[in-house]
Amino acid sequence: MKITFVGPLISTFVKNDVTILRQEYELDAIDVNLGKGIQGGLKLILLHIRIIASLLSADALFFWFADYYTLIPTIIARLLKKKVFVVAGGFDITYLPHLGIGARARPLRWFAVKHTFRFADHIFPVSQDTQFDLDSAVPDHRPSTMIYNAVDTDLYHFDPRPRQRIALTVSQADSVPEYKRKGIDLFISISERLPDIPFHVVGLRGDALKQARHDALQFPNVTIRPGRVPLPDLLEEFWDAGVYCQFSIEERFGVSVAEAMSCGCIPVVAPVNALREVVGSDGYIVAREDPAGIVSAIKQALLADDPTRLAVSHSAARFDISERGRQLLKVVNSLMKSVT
Repeated sequence: MKITFVGPLISTFVKNDVTILRQEYELDAIDVNLGKGIQGGLKLILLHIRIIASLLSADALFFWFADYYTLIPTIIARLLKKKVFVVAGGFDITYLPHLGIGARARPLRWFAVKHTFRFADHIFPVSQDTQFDLDSAVPDHRPSTMIYNAVDTDLYHFDPRPRQRIALTVSQADSVPEYKRKGIDLFISISERLPDIPFHVVGLRGDALKQARHDALQFPNVTIRPGRVPLPDLLEEFWDAGVYCQFSIEERFGVSVAEAMSCGCIPVVAPVNALREVVGSDGYIVAREDPAGIVSAIKQALLADDPTRLAVSHSAARFDISERGRQLLKVVNSLMKSVT
């Protein structure tokens, strides 16, 4: 059987589901990279055509995120009696109106998103917090099963090398609002309080990268490594760092946090959304409004010994790609049995 798979293939967590579904299905994986303005509008039209053309020879649609491009193909799929699956846990559920982030901040986009959630066959929120927000924002949504996002723990594994006194954060943010949502501005400002500790910012692009370079001008202990960072280099960052920081304003899961934990980094995060679920008791959860507490937590995390780091790595195994694969395929296979 064939599935038309649509999502931003630049993201590791999206590619993880491609790997999972290809274990049992033929997949036509379609990348989403729309951009803005007239060019973005043209790309959106072409994306619709590409999805619908693929759907005609497929048995199901699988979307990573609901968005402008998901509603019309979803309706067509339902008319053709083909299954539609949607992973929820990004711009579709997020709502930060003061930053202009979230589908609900744009009426037409939210119309497409909420009706996708109403017409799809099954939805997969990526965290309990996302499930709660989905239930609140679209109470009449279709059936859903919460399945945590995935990390390839064989790849992102513990390394016994001596840890350096490095504080690390990783983000693919490419705009100033995303830069602020991810808390990179706070991470850089905290570096002023710990001048003897290197702060590494990895993966930023576009306007987010420009903003970070501007904000870090007065802090010589901040190193900014632009994205896209090759995987071997990213792993070296995770294995070298003593502490991983994520001071997001909002976070649907926090894949980089789970990857860092799997590599043995001690997490220091803000108490928002799913970050509390990912970190639990395996790190430090400190309010963004408490810089002194953040500094103290970073210092404590850097003192962690190897047994502590190994325990954190083992804890991250609950997010392994094999567990997501088992749960995801169980639901997809069950619904696909009814496809004629």
